Amino acid sequence: IGRSFIDFVHPRDRNTFASQITSGLAVPKIVNSTMVCRIRRYRGLTTGFGVKDRVVTFMPFLLKFTFKNICDDEKVMYLVIQATPFYSAFRIPNEVVSKAVPFVMRHAANGNLEYLDPESVPYLGYLPQDVTDKDALLLYHPEDLDYLQHVYETIVKEGAMPRTRSYRMMAQNGDYLKLETEWSSFINPWSKRLEFVIGKHHIIEGPTNPDVFQSPMTEDDKIKAQKFRENIIRIMNEVLTKPAEVAKQQMTKRCQDLASFMESLMEEQPKVDEELRVEIQDPDHSYYERDSVMLGGISPHHDYNDSKSSTGTPLS
Repeated sequence: IGRSFIDFVHPRDRNTFASQITSGLAVPKIVNSTMVCRIRRYRGLTTGFGVKDRVVTFMPFLLKFTFKNICDDEKVMYLVIQATPFYSAFRIPNEVVSKAVPFVMRHAANGNLEYLDPESVPYLGYLPQDVTDKDALLLYHPEDLDYLQHVYETIVKEGAMPRTRSYRMMAQNGDYLKLETEWSSFINPWSKRLEFVIGKHHIIEGPTNPDVFQSPMTEDDKIKAQKFRENIIRIMNEVLTKPAEVAKQQMTKRCQDLASFMESLMEEQPKVDEELRVEIQDPDHSYYERDSVMLGGISPHHDYNDSKSSTGTPLS
């Protein structure tokens, strides 16, 4: 109470808000005028005095303006605003929509958007003032441009086109939704050139991210993300410090243990009756007998005949 309403309006919407009020004052006969704008949400004192540390968030509203003359002691004009919040029309990813409210978009022959119906806000997430004078063709999915080229060729030849097959359009959050469109156009009768195209859009399926008001990644965000990726690659390819030293110590210990083990083997002199001897069998004996090893003159693979093994060939 007592603060300017402008303080709560998003900075990008303040010029539109001010011009709306100016036009309302200039033409007082207009009973109601509307606009879509973002209003700042309240940041509560939930954790002490940490309000400044919390991110400022805004919520989209449809504002209806009414100017009223109230006579008390002196004549004063008041601006009455009725604010209705917008919510995303989708609740789950890729939600199939059966009774979506159709909305209208109009763009000039150069592709620039001239009008966006406020009815589109809960479906696309854009505010009309954000996309006005932007290129409407950038909203179409790249893989659908081939089909849409044929659509526009038909519009120019015939002046209109009945409801098309479904194609994809980008929502404010960067994801795509599916829609079907009824097209019409205005041809200048003097220049015989197309002036603008009007599309009445019917949503068929929602985007993968159902929150169409969620902020998409900006160019700065993309640059930061790429820098983080490059840093991670660089970190992984740097000379390691602690893990490398630990690995070096472990490898040194293994080498020392192996050297000690080999020395102990070389120093030990095997006893004659414990020598390992290789069994040399006749060629016609089995695979197992041919590869048998005699331990103390007894083969574990056969005990039914005398061994023909050489007892003078120690295992190397």
